[in-house]
Amino acid sequence: MNMDRKNFLKLSGALAAGSSLIKPVINSKELNSEPVFPKALQTGDKVAFVAPAGIIFDKDDFDRMKRVMELKGYRVIFGENVRNRWGYFSGTDRERAEDVNRMFGDPKVKAIIAVRGGWGCSRILEYIDFELIKKNPKIYCGFSDNTALEMAIFKKTGLVTFHGPNGNSEWTDFTRRYFSSVLKDGEKTVMEMPAADKPDARTIQSGKASGKLLGGNLTIIVSMLGTPYMPDLTGAILFAEDIGEQVYRIDRMLTQLKLAGILDKISGFVFGKCYDCDSGSEPTFQLSEILNQHLEPLGIPAFSGSMISHLDNIFTVPQGASAEIDADEHTIRLLEPAVS
Repeated sequence: MNMDRKNFLKLSGALAAGSSLIKPVINSKELNSEPVFPKALQTGDKVAFVAPAGIIFDKDDFDRMKRVMELKGYRVIFGENVRNRWGYFSGTDRERAEDVNRMFGDPKVKAIIAVRGGWGCSRILEYIDFELIKKNPKIYCGFSDNTALEMAIFKKTGLVTFHGPNGNSEWTDFTRRYFSSVLKDGEKTVMEMPAADKPDARTIQSGKASGKLLGGNLTIIVSMLGTPYMPDLTGAILFAEDIGEQVYRIDRMLTQLKLAGILDKISGFVFGKCYDCDSGSEPTFQLSEILNQHLEPLGIPAFSGSMISHLDNIFTVPQGASAEIDADEHTIRLLEPAVS
């Protein structure tokens, strides 16, 4: 089970000095445009794993993610710094950014997948070469802390990115099916709840809504507010999930989105599964009550319990692609292929 943010909270380590001396990449202009769709994966394509955030400790994890991709018919390479250590990061900020930039600049690499989340993607944003990415659009996939990098790439380049499995995800049959449907087959996929999970889904506000899908980990979304890397969510379908957060913290983050004017802009809302998000001590609210309090007054279609989470079975959700949600059927339907 992938528990990136929770595992990160258990990690510790002293950070080496000197990161303030690194010269950031200077981007001369905003590069946001109409959505740019990366090319679909094909059998035999080269897939690169990078570590923009936390550390993978076990060599077996690297072996397993390589094996998963090879069984799907892809060739695999790893970033030069993916096994580095710097405090609780996989290398310095500059090293982690260099791997991302290098893989976008390598014409032989067709897709880039983060090995894990945790924390650290926001720290490398000032060193990411967005003009290079604009000139070399390709698949970038990951979840949890990768929310920051995905949203920043879409904001600065218009490139559709993918909130989907990390390298160290469980890669269940369910997860693999949606990964291939979206990234290889280029289908206008309908993301439906499996039968065993349908009882967990709950309609908050009935109806259908369409718009660009944008979102990810709720904590990271909120941390992006006020930065130049936060996309415009006007008319978007906002999707969110989290892990290890007590209900009052979810309440606080949704309140911040409301006060920042974000919730009043969106056309629909999908809340995934909140793993290990307990209610804390009494007196308290249940998570369902907090979601109702914040979302019902908006009068927009909304539902919770979607397969967007830190659990084993997850969708691959394209950031920036147009979709329609049905809050009564608890589905997300892509209105266009997310790859070209």
